[in-house]
Amino acid sequence: MDSRNQNDIIDEIMAQIDAIQRDSQLVEETKKVIDNHEKQRSSDEDVSSVVDESLFEQIKNDKSHVASSSNKSALRRFLDGDEDENDEEEEYVGDLHLNDEMQDIDDFENEDERDEIYRDLKNIVGKMAVKTLAFFCISAASLYLFFAQFYPVLFGGDVRGVFYNIALLAVDILCLLLSLSIFVSGLKRLLRGRADTDTLLAILTISLLLVRVVELIKPEFIPYSLVLEPMLAIGLFFNVRAKKKIAANIKNNFKLASMRDYKLTVSIPSSCEAINDLILETGEGGGVVFAHKTKLLSRYIDHSYSDFNYGEKFSRYFFMSIILVIVGTIAVSQLGTLGEALLFPAAALALSVPFFSRYYFALSIFKNGKKIRKKGGVLTSAASAKALEDSDLMIISEEDFLENDAVLLQGVKAIGNLRIDDLITDIAALFDCVGTPLKPLFLKMIDQSSISLPRVDDIYYHEGMGYSCLIHSKLFLIGNKELMEQFNIEFPPEFFNLKLKESHFPVYVAYHKSAEGIFITSYERSKRTADAIELIEKECVSVGIVSGNFLFNLDMLKHLYPSIQLNLFHLISPKTGVECKKLLECQEKSSDLLASISGPKGLAACLFGASKLLSALKINSVIRVVYPLISIVLMFFIALAGYSANTALQILAFQAIWFLPVWLVCTFCK
Repeated sequence: MDSRNQNDIIDEIMAQIDAIQRDSQLVEETKKVIDNHEKQRSSDEDVSSVVDESLFEQIKNDKSHVASSSNKSALRRFLDGDEDENDEEEEYVGDLHLNDEMQDIDDFENEDERDEIYRDLKNIVGKMAVKTLAFFCISAASLYLFFAQFYPVLFGGDVRGVFYNIALLAVDILCLLLSLSIFVSGLKRLLRGRADTDTLLAILTISLLLVRVVELIKPEFIPYSLVLEPMLAIGLFFNVRAKKKIAANIKNNFKLASMRDYKLTVSIPSSCEAINDLILETGEGGGVVFAHKTKLLSRYIDHSYSDFNYGEKFSRYFFMSIILVIVGTIAVSQLGTLGEALLFPAAALALSVPFFSRYYFALSIFKNGKKIRKKGGVLTSAASAKALEDSDLMIISEEDFLENDAVLLQGVKAIGNLRIDDLITDIAALFDCVGTPLKPLFLKMIDQSSISLPRVDDIYYHEGMGYSCLIHSKLFLIGNKELMEQFNIEFPPEFFNLKLKESHFPVYVAYHKSAEGIFITSYERSKRTADAIELIEKECVSVGIVSGNFLFNLDMLKHLYPSIQLNLFHLISPKTGVECKKLLECQEKSSDLLASISGPKGLAACLFGASKLLSALKINSVIRVVYPLISIVLMFFIALAGYSANTALQILAFQAIWFLPVWLVCTFCK
């Protein structure tokens, strides 16, 4: 019996061993299948990485495979002058057309790309400088030909011959070739029913070319030879200068925005749970912006000056100019001669051509950008300027508003059983979790490389009094006199009745229901914060300060900055502040609209600069719309009165008179 049982047991064991072996074989086969699959996939990847050079060249040279503008980076579209495929497209100040010589620049997404992108931006500015020089030479040549009309000796004594007209035609053709993208874009917009300044420049160029060709074929057909080429060349010179200014501003902004240090940025959330509470607490409007720290400002190119639009009405104004040119030409042909009518479009548009340029806008952007950078801010785009113009309330944390090292330690006294270094370590551990201006004060007292901070649990902020928490499972308190009295912590009377200077504040510490120490702190007045307050008050924008500091209140702020308008500053309640802190936390990568390298002063400079910039742009936009209409009407009456040899000179003088106020607006509205 026992023998049979033993045999059964042995048979059972052998069966299990066979099953295990079969399972092992299955595992081995499975591993082989997996290995073969991995080898096959690696082989496929190796094959896919092999590039057929001839096929690559064929695809590269095939223009039908060129990526659409929607797949290009913002700066590529900015350089190429590609139009938005959206039917609701609007005119862009930054849409200054260039040829396709520039290499594409990807957006700034990591710090490794910083130096390469900066070099590319410098190259763009350099190329724009070369084009600026080229158009300056063309403008100088056209002015030389212009004055040769009055002093023929400058052109060999004869300006009535065919060579003079050929020289003028050569200037027109050269302008056309060097700025072909501008003219093509202008005609495309005309065909799509969306005229802009490029459309007017295109019509002017076509008119001048037509006049020169007619003068070569039939000189007697046109009663007066008006030399209008300087107006065209100068207008194009201004356009290229505008591009150079904007490219230089982007480059200089990028140099600051891409710094590896932390920077403050402003975000404008479309929705936020805290906004309604902020409106109720402060009584301010719904335009709320949040300031927070970030290491990397991404989408920089998208937020550069290629995004400022003025709306549908400006397109209608430019169409009105075209209609007036057409109507004026017909009227002149009926009331005068066909030769005078042929001159009318060129003369009318030449009169206003400098104001087709974006140079005035670019000058305002460049001047404001330079001033803002001096104060440590980077206004990355006109879109951010528009958003900031509508802001009523800027939310900022107390430590960012007062900046680092705002709190100083004036004295310390340990009165309990804890050693002073243990006491400082526990305080640093708590403030490392909650983050206040007191945090850097205590963290710099310890060597974090050799000392590990204790665990802190159950942190609670007692509004206006201080913090309670658990350290080593025992109650730890840090706050003012009121907090200690609430928890029945007894300090020696001489410590509770300290007579301190107005700028000095005691911080009491208790551990495990016994008094442990007292720290005497003071707040330091910051020049940069004072400058920020001055700019904020000029712009009349309220500031909401999220504070977890039991020492900080509006009275202290008034003491630090006596001239402050307290009605513009609000301390956000802890309940609302918890929601706000989610938007104030430091971010590794932020796609926000502006940056400040020098704290609140830079943000305030952006805020103030945005207002000045938009004022200049609005004034310039009105002038740019009104001036062509006035020019066309004025030219209509000149044509009816009869052109003269001085008409072109009168056009230049009229432009110079109008240039002065526009230049003053651009230069001083900053």
